[in-house]
Amino acid sequence: MDIGTSYGLAFASGINAYLPLLSFALAARFFHLYKVNPNFSYITQDWFLIGLAILALADLFADKIPVVDHIWDAIHTVLRPIAGALVVAASSQAVSGPGLVTVLASGGAVAGLTHTTKATTRLASTTMTLGLGNLFLSLGEDFIMVTSVLLSLLAPGLMVIVLALLLVLFLLLLPVMGRSLGRVRPWQRVRAHA
Repeated sequence: MDIGTSYGLAFASGINAYLPLLSFALAARFFHLYKVNPNFSYITQDWFLIGLAILALADLFADKIPVVDHIWDAIHTVLRPIAGALVVAASSQAVSGPGLVTVLASGGAVAGLTHTTKATTRLASTTMTLGLGNLFLSLGEDFIMVTSVLLSLLAPGLMVIVLALLLVLFLLLLPVMGRSLGRVRPWQRVRAHA
C-alpha cells in the first residue's frame, strides 16, 4: 500500500465520495496501475463502476445548487467517511482482520476531516454571503479534489507531503472554524424560536 495513494484518495473522498474511488477502480482495472485488495475486487466490476460514475456526476452537480448543496452535504456526512474507508481498504494489499479495521478507521477519519472542513467552510460561506459564494467554493473544491486524485494516483510521494501540509493547515484553521460555527449557532437558535 502506498500511503500517498490510499490516504490522498481518502482525503479527496471527503469532498466527493465517489470520484476518487471510481478513479482508483478505473486505474486498477483498465490501466493496471494498482492492484485491488481481493476482498474489495467488486469495485472494478461493471455494475459498481457505472453506479460510481452516476453518483460522482450527481455529487458534482448537486454541490452547485443552493440549498441542495447543504442537504447533499448532510447526507454525505456519513457517506464520505465510508467512501474514504473503502478506498483505503481497497488499495491496501493483503489486509484483513484487525489490520483491516485499523485501515478502515483511518481512511474514514481522513475523509471525515476533509468533509468536516468542507461542510464548515460551506456553512460559514452561506452565513456570510447568503450562499452566493458557495458556487465558487464548490468549483475550488472540485479543483482540489481532482488535483488530489491525480497526485494520489500519479505522484503519491508528493501527495504525502501535500497531506502533511494540509493537516498543519487544518490544525491552524481549527480555531477559526470553531468561531465560525459559534457565530452560526445563535442564528440557528433565533430561527428555531421563530
